[in-house]
Amino acid sequence: MRVLASLFASTHAQIDPATVVEIGKEIYQAIEDNQPVIDTTIDWAGAVPQGITDWTQLENWQGPAQTDGYSIEFKNGVGMKLTKFAWRFVWKYGGDMSGVGKYVTQAGIDVDTAYAYLSEHLDVEVKSLKPVNYGTSDAPVGGVD
Repeated sequence: MRVLASLFASTHAQIDPATVVEIGKEIYQAIEDNQPVIDTTIDWAGAVPQGITDWTQLENWQGPAQTDGYSIEFKNGVGMKLTKFAWRFVWKYGGDMSGVGKYVTQAGIDVDTAYAYLSEHLDVEVKSLKPVNYGTSDAPVGGVD
């Protein structure tokens, strides 16, 4: 029992809830050659405590949550649609480590529409920006910009 307690203390000593780091992928393809290629099992980012390597090490996750839809559309000079890309941001939130902090995981996009006219080409790359602590050192709130 003493060995387990020592191992637990040693493992948790390497985790810093106040320092928010990114896990997952920093950059990934969502659309390639006019087709969605996103794999939501691996194409996402998260903001978790330093020392955490897998979001399942945290508990009390909520969601997934999602935004309203966003889109961008390009038309030619006569108003004909050439390309359109529509998506929503999605994420799980509220994960904590033994009641400390609120973190985010599986943050990414959900593709609604990927359209390109025959003469056009559509590629979309997603890049997660730096992780942020929107809270305090005592009550961290992780986010990915």
